[in-house]
Amino acid sequence: MSNQIQEQARDLLGKIVSSVHGLVDDITALEVNTMVVEQITGAKFNAWQAYEEIYSIKDKDYFHVKGIPNPEILPEPEKTQAYELQKLYKSLFSQLEKEYFYILLEKSTETSDPDPRIVRYQERLKYELENDPNILPEDPVYIKLARPILPAPTPVADEEDHQNNLRQRWKEIEQLLNNGKFIRTLRKMSELKAALDGGHINSVDIDIIYAQTVMQLDGDIISRYHKKLFQLPEGDRDLILKIHNEGIVAGEKQWRGTLEFLIGIIQNIAKLSQQ
Repeated sequence: MSNQIQEQARDLLGKIVSSVHGLVDDITALEVNTMVVEQITGAKFNAWQAYEEIYSIKDKDYFHVKGIPNPEILPEPEKTQAYELQKLYKSLFSQLEKEYFYILLEKSTETSDPDPRIVRYQERLKYELENDPNILPEDPVYIKLARPILPAPTPVADEEDHQNNLRQRWKEIEQLLNNGKFIRTLRKMSELKAALDGGHINSVDIDIIYAQTVMQLDGDIISRYHKKLFQLPEGDRDLILKIHNEGIVAGEKQWRGTLEFLIGIIQNIAKLSQQ
């Protein structure tokens, strides 16, 4: 084979390895979760809409609009349930913001000037660790640090140049939605939010993951079962376990097939480049 063809094969191998790098990060472990929900939405995933919906969790009136009662006016155990439900919703935003923080960290290695958003996020984490966990919302220090580092998809009240700032944020959001790692996190948070939205506003039981199995590429298999699974009637428990086990078998078959396909492509191109 001529040197030119060998060089083309090596170049193709490099491009394939680069293009599947993000995909391999996502498929090197199989994760099967089984939960029971009251309704399943048939809506297609819309990245921009999902971003707007999860970002809106930070709005002060979000839980009122959702119809989730103020925990302070509820008796026990409803008060604890309402707090837990709000905590679950807030965690969706927190995880998405954390993914954005990691993206900013990666970009920061390319410049010498520290990104103020990175500094503020780190200061917020430090503040939350060093202070009482029941931080007062009106604390002026916390108000400053709690401002999201994620770009807002809507106008911000305290901005002077609304239109230009909004266009700039929209452009940054579009770039985020083209980032493989961020979009995978966004999709997962959107799915978890759909599970929460499908439950009772006064109960957190509906989103329980009753069974979870994670299968690692190195052969480790980790299975977890929620303790409430074993408090269910025997027939319900057995049905959930049966569905979960069938999901594992189907998921493993597809997972292994995808891995073998990718490995086969890379091996064939590698052999071609050596001929």
